Order: sequence, then structure tokens, then C-alpha cells
Amino acid sequence: MKILTTLILLTGCSRENSATQTISQEPGEEDNAAVVFGPSLTEMFYISGAWQRVAAVDRFSTWPPEAEEIAIVGDFLSPSLEMIAALGATSIHVVGRNQALADLAERLDIPYYQYSFDRLDDVYQSCSQLESLYPDANLDWFQSEIEHTMDSVSVQFTDESPEVMIVIYLEGDGAISLAGRGTFFSDILTGIGCVLSAPDSGTYPAVSVEGILALDPDFVVILDPYSSGQTPLDNWRENGLDDTNVVVLSEDFVLVPGARLKDLIIGLAQCLN
Repeated sequence: MKILTTLILLTGCSRENSATQTISQEPGEEDNAAVVFGPSLTEMFYISGAWQRVAAVDRFSTWPPEAEEIAIVGDFLSPSLEMIAALGATSIHVVGRNQALADLAERLDIPYYQYSFDRLDDVYQSCSQLESLYPDANLDWFQSEIEHTMDSVSVQFTDESPEVMIVIYLEGDGAISLAGRGTFFSDILTGIGCVLSAPDSGTYPAVSVEGILALDPDFVVILDPYSSGQTPLDNWRENGLDDTNVVVLSEDFVLVPGARLKDLIIGLAQCLN
């Protein structure tokens, strides 16, 4: 269940699912009961100024705390269609393509919108999508904040471009999944002047201990929102790997490319000091 949750938090969709794709018509001023699936998207609604329009979110959307005060309608894999209908939803917003939710929107005659958060550009496109849908949404400042933060952090890497490995999932039996090319993690590392250490293929490739040794990164950052950090380090050592260049980043936002991306960028930079 842990690895499934990790994958859902990260993206929930493929690059084919553009943030600008929609079904039906754009909502008007009466769209005040939006149902949102995806932690990143929930966070964007919150900081955009359009939060008052959200009537329900998925069970993985735990930030902001206000998300716990509204209806929870299942998750991407098992949405509660009956509950969404009973809520009187006026639009459905989904990170990724979910046919059951798309069919429900068609039956209810309400808009269905799908978004992608795979890349940093996808995050920006999702911001633009929300701004185009709702007159009270404003996220221009968010993109400027992210770009400014990366520019500020990159100053510490002007003389070198360290190779950084980002571990997304680490199991005690030796299974290791990395952030690969074509992810928002790789975009962030490029933006701050670092180089992603990962195999050439696959967005979240699985590698062996031998593969880790062959890549030989300058830094390893293990992302683990589920513990205080000691368990991942213990697992790393038990696999016979050196931990002298390993840091664990355990905040709850590390796998979510949402409103707290600035904190993720700063956290990664601090790990590399």
C-alpha cells in the first residue's frame, strides 16, 4: 500500500494528460461545488484564492488542514461516485484521466477537467488552467516565487554541478525506486544547477544495489514522508550501501508538486550543503 500511495502522490497521470484538456464547457460563476482529486491540485486550489469553491477532495489530500473540514470522496482508484452526485457537484477536477469520473461528469452534465503534475511546466500549466476557469484565482505570484527560489539557490552551485540521486521509494528487501528524467524532480535539480543521477530511461526507474553503486552520485536524498528518517537510513545500510553522502528528507510535502514546492526546493538545497 505504501508504494501505491507514493505513486499516487507523485503524479497520478501521464504526459499525454495535458493540464489544458477539458470535457464539456468551462464553469461559470455558479461553479461553487468543485470536487478535486489529487493532493497537488487541492493545494493549488487553496492558495489560488478559489478555495471557497471546493466542496470535496480525495482522501490523500491532507493539506491544507481545511481539507479535513470538507467531504472526502474516496481516491483516484476508488472514487465514491454516489457521494459526488449527492453533494451536488458542479465540476470535477482530476490529476490524470479517470474514466469513471469522466462518465459521471457527463451523466451529471457538469465539466470534467484533467491536469498533469509530472513536470514543473505541468505545474505552471495547471496554475494557468485554474486562473482561466475562475476569476478569483490568481497564481502568477506562485510561478514567480518558484523561479526566484531556484535562482537564489543556484548561486551555491556556480562552481560545480553535483550529481544528485533522489530516492523515491526504499524497501527493506532492497527494492529502490528513483526519480528519473522527465520528472519535476529533475526539473528542480536542473533549475538549481545540479545534475540528476539516474538511469537514462524511465521516469521512476527501479534499480538494484549494483545500479546505485554504478551511478556513484555525489549526494543521495531519500524522500520519505512516512517516518522521521531513521528507518530509510537503516534500510540503506542493511543493503550494504555507504551512507556518508545520504540525507533523508521527511516532510509531508516531499512527494507532492503543489503549493509547497518552494519548501521542497529549499529542503533539497539544504541537503546538499
